[in-house]
Amino acid sequence: MKKNPTRPPTPARLAWRKVCLLALVAHGISAITGHAGTNTTETLVQQLLHQYAQVETVSCDVRREVTTPEGDIRWLSRVYFQQPDRLHAANAAPLPRLIIADGETMFQHTSGQPRGFRRPIADLDQNMLINLRRVPGTLMEYLTRLQDTPEEILEPTPDAPIRRAYEAEHVFAVLEADVHTRLRRILFYDAKNRERQTAEITCDGFEEVAPGIWIAMQHQATVHVGENTIRERTRFSNYQANLPIPPEIFVANEHYADTIEWVDAFDQL
Repeated sequence: MKKNPTRPPTPARLAWRKVCLLALVAHGISAITGHAGTNTTETLVQQLLHQYAQVETVSCDVRREVTTPEGDIRWLSRVYFQQPDRLHAANAAPLPRLIIADGETMFQHTSGQPRGFRRPIADLDQNMLINLRRVPGTLMEYLTRLQDTPEEILEPTPDAPIRRAYEAEHVFAVLEADVHTRLRRILFYDAKNRERQTAEITCDGFEEVAPGIWIAMQHQATVHVGENTIRERTRFSNYQANLPIPPEIFVANEHYADTIEWVDAFDQL
């Protein structure tokens, strides 16, 4: 795609492009669940999800840097997470935005805007629910969609003693883990022959945030869409798990102005 030298990309435009490109990968994974089978033993994906389910609370800082064909963009956030269905994500950049879920309702508001988004958690679509319930620092947004998919055991390599494959009509995913069952990499292909890779996510900087629970403090993602490539690097810091979080953190009335007009559709904002 050619750059427009007279119109530098705005943060909002870059953010939207990043979401659209990464959504292509998630869309492909969603197709897997439509071809799910049953397994008699626990898959690697299920083992990882069971580990992450033991993380009841998280507080951390998140720094995300994205490089696109149109330019770079940076996200800075402070995140509080508590099961079930409680979230407080305060984004400082590129746009000041606050997301709160109090266990029953999700709120989202961008600073300076007269309207905000509000919807009961029970009415959220699958993608929003998966993102809400994702433990910070994990790749649960992908693993959750793979949890009921038949698993194929692949030959180990020196760098990846545990390798598992998951196949669907339009995507082929390979998960690689180390001897401690820590997820090190996910590779996506357009077919089982693995001739064309469409995306790759690597994890590093693991910390044992609770006994036997390892979380990667650094993620790097590369997505290929046609001739375009988008790269994303995410870092987590000040990570604390399973410590008490003040209840008022998740109370919307404590953080939003009374003058906000709440709507239940993003196209009404």
